[in-house]
Amino acid sequence: MASPFTTLPPELLLHVFSLASSHRPTAVALSLVSHWVRNHVERNLYHTVSLSSSRSLLAFIASLNSKPHAFAHNLVKRLSITALGPISNIDEVLKKCTGVTSLVCGFSVPSYLHCARNLKQPIAPPEITTFRLPIAPHEQLLIALACRDGIDMSIISPLVTHLRFQLTPATTSESMARLRELSYLTHLAITYRHGLHGNVNSIKEMIKPVLEEGRLKVLVIHAHRKEIEEWRTGSDSTLEVIDSTSTSTQKCLGCRPHTLIIAKRAAAAVLPQWEQGVDIWDVSFT
Repeated sequence: MASPFTTLPPELLLHVFSLASSHRPTAVALSLVSHWVRNHVERNLYHTVSLSSSRSLLAFIASLNSKPHAFAHNLVKRLSITALGPISNIDEVLKKCTGVTSLVCGFSVPSYLHCARNLKQPIAPPEITTFRLPIAPHEQLLIALACRDGIDMSIISPLVTHLRFQLTPATTSESMARLRELSYLTHLAITYRHGLHGNVNSIKEMIKPVLEEGRLKVLVIHAHRKEIEEWRTGSDSTLEVIDSTSTSTQKCLGCRPHTLIIAKRAAAAVLPQWEQGVDIWDVSFT
């Protein structure tokens, strides 16, 4: 008995496969059906890639090596690397996926920079070797190990417009002030633990140089309830501070004076939200 699919127009089949492959497990299953089907679901399958182990790094590199040269650049748009290494494999993935627009970094930044500099110029001393990411995403999230040693501008894309990171004991006011170098930065999200850098006023002093640039449109503060209230009651008239847990915030959204500060409760792990496509920059509260 002939398959009913043989009677359907190819355009309809492609539409069905496209819709079905938006669900990743389904996309994986469909990729095993046939070579023709796999070619049409790969766009969704490779659009968002999350690499959390050395095994997944190696498997991903092997997969890309079997594809045309421009495959990774054209298809991989959202990339998360939380694997510890090998660092050389992380560098290889970043160099292949040059079309990424959203990047999550969860690996050791000093280890990566040391490896990348050695691969680029093994003879030159590290202090005179400048380095930039091989890709330039517009959205970047620094989590876990990427924040442990503070902020290193070498790991941040110069074209980034949306940046999220966590304050750690290694984060300094000087490194925070260097965020002014990001000419396109309009959205900044910061997570910090209660009491880590003193009170709310200490955090405000660290952020002040970035706010004074006047380019920042939205600042999202992920903190505990007590800090949220302190952010709301202790700000001057040039800043509009909104508690996203309040039901009376929507009326303020169209009248921000300079920078809109969104105070949110410290959320659970951001990576699952990113993988599910949740917009962490949404300020509609609807």
